[in-house]
Amino acid sequence: MISLNALLGRPVEYYEYPWAIEGRLRSAQSQLRSLFQASDVVFIFSKSMPRSGHRFLTECLTHYFGPELHYCGFYRPGCCHRIPCAHPHGNGKSNRYFMQKSHDFGFRDSAKLNGKYLIQYRSPIPRLQSNYDLALARGTVGQSKEAFASLAEHETVYFINFYRKWVAAPRLNALAVAYEDLIGEQARTLAAVVSFIQGDSSVDQAALARALAQAPVGADGGAGSVRDPMQHAYYDPVLFAELENRIAKDCGKDRIRFHF
Repeated sequence: MISLNALLGRPVEYYEYPWAIEGRLRSAQSQLRSLFQASDVVFIFSKSMPRSGHRFLTECLTHYFGPELHYCGFYRPGCCHRIPCAHPHGNGKSNRYFMQKSHDFGFRDSAKLNGKYLIQYRSPIPRLQSNYDLALARGTVGQSKEAFASLAEHETVYFINFYRKWVAAPRLNALAVAYEDLIGEQARTLAAVVSFIQGDSSVDQAALARALAQAPVGADGGAGSVRDPMQHAYYDPVLFAELENRIAKDCGKDRIRFHF
């Protein structure tokens, strides 16, 4: 679909909303595709803030469900880049569940598709620091206090927009998972996610134990511990308190872990 914002000379950054008309057109397009999506598989639309544990949770679920779960990374080469995905079945078409990743950059994703929504978010300052460190390692951001502060501004706007769209409004077909719960209470949180995906409270304890053993917190390539936001090269309690106050004002304090 043509980007109206680009056509009209208004590029939209990842942390911004598009013009309302484009948002409505894209949502309608996705909803139309959703009417014709495969009926023999449960669609799980995973909406996650970057650095909120999506890869780790996906690894846990893959170990639990095995071939019953097929996964789409969305941003990878060769993907159809459509939501819902045009290819929800894995090899052999034996999967019962299909999970599709999206960070909803530009906030164009529809919240009204046929399926379930698995939402992931994280305490804002540790997420900011983790995101900056990753961008620095990839060479996409400068190594300076000014570069960090610039990213902090963008990420704060993104956090507020993402949270208000996906976490704040309760939905019967959605489950929101905080990174801190996934890391601090992995077994309980994973069991809750499994129950949500299956649509019942039954959890295969043997499969759960296998997933916990094969994807433990802190393992190489997996999720680490809850980050201490005071341990960072650009630690700035005044800046961090200001950012958290903005987020608390727009998102509330009940479901977000604040530090400053």
